[in-house]
Amino acid sequence: MAIPATMKAAVIREHGSPLSIEQVPTPRPGSDDVLIKVIACGVCHSDLHAIDGDWTPAAAIPLIPGHEVTGTVVDAGAHVDPAIIGTLVGVPWMYSACGVCEPCLAGMETICAQGEATGYTVDGGYAEYVVAPAAFVAALPDGVDPVAIATIKKNSDTT
Repeated sequence: MAIPATMKAAVIREHGSPLSIEQVPTPRPGSDDVLIKVIACGVCHSDLHAIDGDWTPAAAIPLIPGHEVTGTVVDAGAHVDPAIIGTLVGVPWMYSACGVCEPCLAGMETICAQGEATGYTVDGGYAEYVVAPAAFVAALPDGVDPVAIATIKKNSDTT
């Protein structure tokens, strides 16, 4: 599959302003990352806080929001097993953590001072492609509906 040089994405340019649909460079995976062709991205209330700049610190801008992502891995960095290419994966809010600080070693990566958040401190899934660390994506079960599971919640339409 040829990966295009640019992609469409919804971008925050100014907190409190509407997202703008733009043509932006397609991200490339770093050595420990995967590139994912987005199938779906849920819309979470925290995305609205990111867009509006409600939290301290405010989301980094410009930014592509979205952290409830499903998609197919289409490229992998040099340190990632290439067998992951073609795998249906989910990308969560927790983009990365250092893995060596006290909270990380205690299993509390969500409070790692070096932690990054998908769609908040790094670009997320309101785009055609998203990059994520291979260690922080999860392979999804065979037969799962990637659109239904992207919302990461249970409702009457999702099992």
